[in-house]
Amino acid sequence: MFVRCIVRRLSILTGFLVIAFFADAQNNFLYIQSDNNQPYYIQIKDKIHSSNGKGYLLVPSLADGDYGIILGFPAGAYSEYLFKFSVSGKPKGFSLRINQEGEWMLMDMVSMALIRGESVPSSTPASPTDKQVQKISERTTDSGIEQVFKIKNGRRLENLVILVPFPKSATLREATKKNNP
Repeated sequence: MFVRCIVRRLSILTGFLVIAFFADAQNNFLYIQSDNNQPYYIQIKDKIHSSNGKGYLLVPSLADGDYGIILGFPAGAYSEYLFKFSVSGKPKGFSLRINQEGEWMLMDMVSMALIRGESVPSSTPASPTDKQVQKISERTTDSGIEQVFKIKNGRRLENLVILVPFPKSATLREATKKNNP
């Protein structure tokens, strides 16, 4: 009876260890820290992860395999880079560094190997004819100047009407007296 109890407990313990081993095998994560506290974001498989203000980022639950991440910076401070690496059974930790030529690189924190990124071509800039604000009309009325603008708001076009009022004649006389003593 005593032996049966010990065997039963050992089999339960072995089962938990096997489950923990297989659960941990796919529980890889990615850790990136910026050397100069530069905030950044990465895109992995259409999912965007942002670092904190000090440049630290943790992406949990990465499966084993090859990854290509796009690394970019807020407000387009630097161009985007594509980095490629593999995850196999261990978490990955990188230090994000900028070299003297202004190129961003990832340094593997374990092997100390440097991974150079490929510059991602930026999207085509807006052409000069594709204005965000365009003046449509201007007319003078009794109360002032009325201007109408067409504004591009994302994909929608909206009209904005601005009325610049004429100063009242009494106010105009007082201003003239103050300026001409």
